[in-house]
Amino acid sequence: MKHLPVMVAAGCLCILFCGCVSVGATAEETTSAFSEECVPVKQSEWNPSPDVPPETLVEYPVDPQLNPYTGLPKDKNYPQGRRGVAVMIDNVRQAWPQSGLNRADLVYEIVCESGITRLMAVYRDGTAMPAVGPVRSARDQHIQLMLPLQTLFAHVGGSYRAVDYLQRYHYTDTRSIDGKYKSFYWFDAAKEPEHSVYTNGEYMQYALEEYDLQSQMAYEPPPVFHFASQQPRVLQGGQAKTVEIRFSGYAQTLLQYDESSKKYMKWEYDQPQIDQADDGRQYGADNVFVLFVPIDKYPDGVLANVRFDSGQGAGIYLNGGRFERVRWIKKDPASLLRIVDNDGNEMDVQVNPGTSYIAVVGTDQIESCWLDGKSLEEAFGENA
Repeated sequence: MKHLPVMVAAGCLCILFCGCVSVGATAEETTSAFSEECVPVKQSEWNPSPDVPPETLVEYPVDPQLNPYTGLPKDKNYPQGRRGVAVMIDNVRQAWPQSGLNRADLVYEIVCESGITRLMAVYRDGTAMPAVGPVRSARDQHIQLMLPLQTLFAHVGGSYRAVDYLQRYHYTDTRSIDGKYKSFYWFDAAKEPEHSVYTNGEYMQYALEEYDLQSQMAYEPPPVFHFASQQPRVLQGGQAKTVEIRFSGYAQTLLQYDESSKKYMKWEYDQPQIDQADDGRQYGADNVFVLFVPIDKYPDGVLANVRFDSGQGAGIYLNGGRFERVRWIKKDPASLLRIVDNDGNEMDVQVNPGTSYIAVVGTDQIESCWLDGKSLEEAFGENA
C-alpha cells in the first residue's frame, strides 16, 4: 500500500481538534430560546446496543435484498457482513470545499456550538470511500444518530459529552477510529491545519487491519427508514421545489430541486456546496428531511444540547419536488430515529429509495424555515 498513514503526536491533534470552535457569532445569534435546566441522560438508557437482527428494531418488513441505508438494490460489491462507516466532517466556511459528500448514503447536519454546524457522512462501504473530509471532532448529537446504525465511527477527538457516549456504549476500543490515537488519514498541506485531515477507503482499510477493529457484524444493520419497495411514492403535502433552513445566525442552507438529476442541490454560505472528490460537482440528495428538535446548551454554556430526549417532534420530508409533514420519534440514544406520519398513528412513513440529507434544526428556528418562499404556516395552510 502506498503512502500509509503517518502517526501524529496526540498533543498536537488535541490542540487542533478537541476544543470548541469560535467563529465570531454574536450571543444573540447563538443563544437558544430554551432556558430550562439540562436533563442528563438516564442511566437506564446507557445500555450498550449489541448487534441484533434488524427485524427486532423496526415495525415493518425488512427486505434483505435492499441496502439498509438507501433502500436501493444491493449490487455485486455490497459489503455483506461488514459495518458501514460514519465520518465527522468540518463545515465552517474555512473548511470548504469538502470531499466525499456525493458518495455518502446519508449526510446529517446539526448545530454544534457558536452557531456552527458539523456534518456526519455515512457510507455503507467504508473501504470504497473516495477522499472524505476535512475530518473533525465528534459531538454527542451525531453519535446518538450513529449508534443505531451500528457503524464504525471516524473522527479526530471529540467533546467531553461525545467521549462519554463512546465510552459508555463500548465504542472507544472496538468501533471508534479516533485520529488522536489511531491513524487513518493524511494532511492536505494546502489547507489550514485544523481543516486539513482527510481519509479514504484505502486508509480506512489500513486502520481496520492495523487496530483490529470490530468491522464484522453478525447481522445486517437495520434499515434507516421504511423504504418504499414498489414505484416511487408521490408525496401528498404539495409542491416544494426549494427549502430554506436557518440553523443559526452563522449557518443558513438552501436546497433546490433539480429536475434533471431528481435531487435537491445544496447551498450554504450563499454558495453551492461542492464536492472536490466528485470533480467539483455540487452536493445533492434524493431525500431531504428537516427535523425540528429543542436545542439549548449544556451547563458549560458552549456546547449545543440537542434534545433528542424530548422523544418526538415535527418535521418535513421532501422528495421529487414535493413535501409531506412528518414527525420524528427517538426513544433513547441507541434507538433508531423513526420518521412517522403526522396523523398521530406512529406509522413509519414510506421513504423513496435514494441518498438522504437530514437536517436537525432547533425548534426556535421553525419560523425561519421556508418552502418555495412561503413560511411553513403558509405552505401547510395552502395544502391542508
